[in-house]
Amino acid sequence: MGHQPDKGGELERVLASATDKPHVILLGGHPDPDGIGSALAHKRLCERMGVSATIAHVLPLSRSENRALVKLLNVPMVRVSDMADLEQYGYLALVDASASETSIKLPESLKLLTVVDHHRPPSVPKAGFVDIRHDVGATCTIYAEYAERGLSPFGAEGNDDGPVATAMFFGIQTDTDDFAFGTPADFRAAAYLKPFCDAETLSRVGRRTLTAESMEAVGRSLLDLEVVRDFAIATVGRVSANNRDAIPMAADFILRREDIDTVLVFGVVEDRIDGSLRTSRASVDPALFMQNAFGDDNQGRPYGGGRADMGGFRIPLGLLSETTNETDLLRMVKEVVQKRVARVVPELEKKKREPGKSSD
Repeated sequence: MGHQPDKGGELERVLASATDKPHVILLGGHPDPDGIGSALAHKRLCERMGVSATIAHVLPLSRSENRALVKLLNVPMVRVSDMADLEQYGYLALVDASASETSIKLPESLKLLTVVDHHRPPSVPKAGFVDIRHDVGATCTIYAEYAERGLSPFGAEGNDDGPVATAMFFGIQTDTDDFAFGTPADFRAAAYLKPFCDAETLSRVGRRTLTAESMEAVGRSLLDLEVVRDFAIATVGRVSANNRDAIPMAADFILRREDIDTVLVFGVVEDRIDGSLRTSRASVDPALFMQNAFGDDNQGRPYGGGRADMGGFRIPLGLLSETTNETDLLRMVKEVVQKRVARVVPELEKKKREPGKSSD
């Protein structure tokens, strides 16, 4: 992988130096398979070293296959809602993220100890251990490499590593779009994990079903679709937190249209605007697109981010959430998002001034 072979040893030393207080592995956003698999891998390492570690999340699991993964593998996760829930922990571990979940305030006593991620961060975090790699498709790939290179190898000492290996394999599979965007490192990691996986569980969680609400949301995005050259933008309207992944689903589906190579889909989820960008064009940098369109919040944190082929953003509704008329709210949200996106796609604003022109 082109990285220092002692990264696993370095992680082991850092964990060994912090055994005096319990650790919390805090997942960001709506937990996805790569985050869940990485969290299980990190918890497994902590347990091997006698360190107490808890996997926690703030936002709910939103995809049906992710809920199935947690249920079938009996993943030990706790949901936290405020700072008091985290005060019992001394150390913070971040996996599949380089910054902590923004919707919860962290206790000052909670020390950021480790960061393992495959996304490009806006700034390098300060922690006892940092391993951020942009050249792999999943964070689970990095944890698999640690094991393969000798840090608590899978199957050693008669331990049952099936659930962890299964979650990690599924994490790599989903984050690489069924290996379509997999790197050699991802394939090697998957090959290492596969003998320890529960094939039946993998098969069951891999059946990706759509809820009725998600299907309706995808339908709304198709009705709302606006196309400018090879760029498309659409809204799904309002979706519940449990079905917010209807937004990236709609983006994935619209990208399959033959004359489109970049698509942005957004919607209202609880008290915020969520959006997903998908692109098949090499010249489009999703992270840069998000930064140029949506910028940063008042604390300097970017509203959006991305990797090679996809990106996302999340913006609080703020005062707009006090609007009692849902139709007005959705109209204002659409205006705000389209105005921001027009910073990157100026033709979108130009088109608004030419109402006689058709969307397609």
